[in-house]
Amino acid sequence: MMPCAPRRDQRQSRRMSALARRVALGAASILQALFVHAGDGVPQAASPSKGPVTLRGTWVLDAAGKAVGPGDFRRGLQASGLAWRDGVLWCVGDQRGEFPGRVMRIDPRSGRMIERPMELHAPATFPGSSRERTTAFAKYAGVPNPDFEALAVHPTDRHRLFVITEDKTPWIVEIDLRKRDSPAVLAGTEVPEIVALTEIELPAGLAPWNGDTNFRAEGLALSDDGKTVWVAFERAADGLPRILETTLTEATSGDRVLLRDVAIDFAAVPRRADKERALLNLNDILFVRRGGRPALVGVARDQERLLWIDIEQRRVASWLDLDLRDPQGESIHWVSPEGVALDAPAGLLWLINDPDSVRGNYKRRGAEAANGRFAEFAPLLFALELERLADGS
Repeated sequence: MMPCAPRRDQRQSRRMSALARRVALGAASILQALFVHAGDGVPQAASPSKGPVTLRGTWVLDAAGKAVGPGDFRRGLQASGLAWRDGVLWCVGDQRGEFPGRVMRIDPRSGRMIERPMELHAPATFPGSSRERTTAFAKYAGVPNPDFEALAVHPTDRHRLFVITEDKTPWIVEIDLRKRDSPAVLAGTEVPEIVALTEIELPAGLAPWNGDTNFRAEGLALSDDGKTVWVAFERAADGLPRILETTLTEATSGDRVLLRDVAIDFAAVPRRADKERALLNLNDILFVRRGGRPALVGVARDQERLLWIDIEQRRVASWLDLDLRDPQGESIHWVSPEGVALDAPAGLLWLINDPDSVRGNYKRRGAEAANGRFAEFAPLLFALELERLADGS
């Protein structure tokens, strides 16, 4: 029996070597999805990964566990933006959703909505306010369905929320959540009340893709000191997004404010290899700081990517391709990620999609038509460790 021992050792050695090669190849594919560092320590942009990071989602349902189905015009829940506050995910209803312009809360553990969406209240008058502020609220009252996008929480005052409007009059909207007595609710309940409407003016020459006003302001983020506001301009006439900025003081002034272009080099980001027809757009942004350096995490909806945007160097430092799937792990034809939020203590990024299936393409890949939750336009929640994106920055 002794002569057989070396052969067993050789077979075991070959098996271990094969395993090591598979592990090495798997690690390499993950690294390709993130970032490559050159010899001088300066990060160099990698080509899009051949193996995107796969994430399984959780259906977002109402408090009773039912999908918020579509109607003639409305397309289900239609959440815009995403923010983390007090262990709960917050979003705002899109103009084509079942709850347009309402603030919604989602339990990240179950994907279920918490109670009913909260209606935004706007005061009828502002005694002693400027003419601009009074005019803005009168104009807002005349818009039956503002196109709310994005959602951000003030970093040092959790009662202050900020959203932006896109398709109609473009405003930065400040919302106050402080507990107060109200005839509409029980005493002590948080009531979202609009306290400022600041109309935004775009930099000279900046026009939306194909002249469509629905390609304008989509994302909003605040710096960690609460002094700077960034706005994500989804896609301009040249086929590229923009990052615009202003101060929080200007953004909450109630006056008209001119946004400034940060001049990020989005043209350096190549198209995704397996989505060559998908142009780059930016549908939400999130401020993060790593190693003392400020950055924005951007959601590129059509390319299904996350971007790491270096604010100081004014470039997209890295990107991560995503393979977003349903809870059973089935591939989806068109996911359309829309909002991003950060649970900082857990180091988790949360994503929510916008199942706006105009062409019936929100369905399992290979299916002739949408069925089940897809036919009900149920959104999906995804979680991703921040480090899987940030390691490449």
